[in-house]
Amino acid sequence: MVPVGCVRVNKIQQIRPTRGAEHVGSARYNEIADDLLRRIDAGEWQSGETLPQMEKLASHYGASRNAVARAVGKLAREGRLVSVPRRGTVVRPKHRKTVIRTDLVKRNSRHARDGREFTGGYSFPAAMGNELWVHHGKPDVGIAPLNDPRLAHMLNVPVGEPVMRRLRVTGPEGEPAFQISTTWIHPRITAEVPEVEEPYGTGPGAWIDAIEAKGHGPLEWLERRRVRMPTTDEAKSLLIPVELPVWEIVRISYSAKDENAVDVTQVIIAGDRMEEISRLRRDESAQWPHRDSGPDGPPVAPADGARE
Repeated sequence: MVPVGCVRVNKIQQIRPTRGAEHVGSARYNEIADDLLRRIDAGEWQSGETLPQMEKLASHYGASRNAVARAVGKLAREGRLVSVPRRGTVVRPKHRKTVIRTDLVKRNSRHARDGREFTGGYSFPAAMGNELWVHHGKPDVGIAPLNDPRLAHMLNVPVGEPVMRRLRVTGPEGEPAFQISTTWIHPRITAEVPEVEEPYGTGPGAWIDAIEAKGHGPLEWLERRRVRMPTTDEAKSLLIPVELPVWEIVRISYSAKDENAVDVTQVIIAGDRMEEISRLRRDESAQWPHRDSGPDGPPVAPADGARE
């Protein structure tokens, strides 16, 4: 009997799944992940293609949507699937070429016109020798405001200035996109070299040749590199998870005529597709054999055996 003025409180016990139930759930999503991987490797879905919606996969496997989502998540962590906004779950290639990047710029001779190969432009360090690179979609070339303060400062134009922009998504033939390249060309160069306005120039790299031919050659380049997280659009273009860091390489071209910036190119590369090699140089103070004194004066401690 409950006394007057008191409220009966019912204790509600939380029902937790048994260990056996947890094991069954784990085993089920692993089974689904294994079967999805088998179907991908068998060619049912090619690299770049989208898997059916979660609901359809759940119906196919007679499992819950959560079990399918866990299976997809497992394959995503293993690098075989990626969630792309507004597209769905996309198959990533089993093997993705990794480039070892140095500081050497080469002449690019791997272009074709009318069935014949010709030389044009340069292979910057991210490219591998003279391999053929292709566009993933048509280049986007036109006037656009340069709203990034960092890039505007490098190009020496006001933030928001309308500038010629060349946006390309490229990579070796037969592979997913390797990099996103966005070049901002100084207005004085755009006025002087009309070739920079053509989507493909007069051939790959030819717009760079045209700039040098106008008296700005030989161009010199300075690079700034950092690692950051990708934007949603960058992840979508490169077919990578938004959790995978990217390399951001900003290359500034300088004119031999007036030593001012000609263009600024921002290159975005997936973090798992590039390694960088740097040769370390000795400062004058680190030359061998070592001197008894350096630019900061004699050593603090006397040499072995030396006494005052």
